[in-house]
Amino acid sequence: MESILYPKWDDLPELDLYLDQVLLYVNQTTDAASSTKDKGLTASMINNYVKHGHIEKPIKKKYNRKQVARLIVITALKNVFSIQEISQTLTALTAHEASQKLYNDFVTCMNTDEKQDIAPVVVSACQTLKLYQQTHQLVLELERSDINESNTNSETK
Repeated sequence: MESILYPKWDDLPELDLYLDQVLLYVNQTTDAASSTKDKGLTASMINNYVKHGHIEKPIKKKYNRKQVARLIVITALKNVFSIQEISQTLTALTAHEASQKLYNDFVTCMNTDEKQDIAPVVVSACQTLKLYQQTHQLVLELERSDINESNTNSETK
């Protein structure tokens, strides 16, 4: 299974990004649009996240590093958890720790198997996401093998 390597905080764009740039960056980073069932992050999703307070409002139509990091995490986890669950967890975590550390902990957990000094809720979310991705990959492989098997059976008849 091909895993996604998420960028660390310092590897995120330093300059603030416009909406179309955020969409391109986040969807490429999370590889969300490559899945046939996941359309990735859209402008309307971002607008709803801002409207409901899941991410801060952009300043002069530009999104900063903290907002981009939060969108990466939301996009990565949205197929496994509800947006409300993700937002509540991120809000609770960022009340006690810096966004930069938490984002880097998420990236470390997703990119490696290291779990030391990472909040248990972050580790659990990463493990859940990895299991979801693994299950999704196995289903795709099953579907491919079923297609190949039915093609082989129809050719022999």
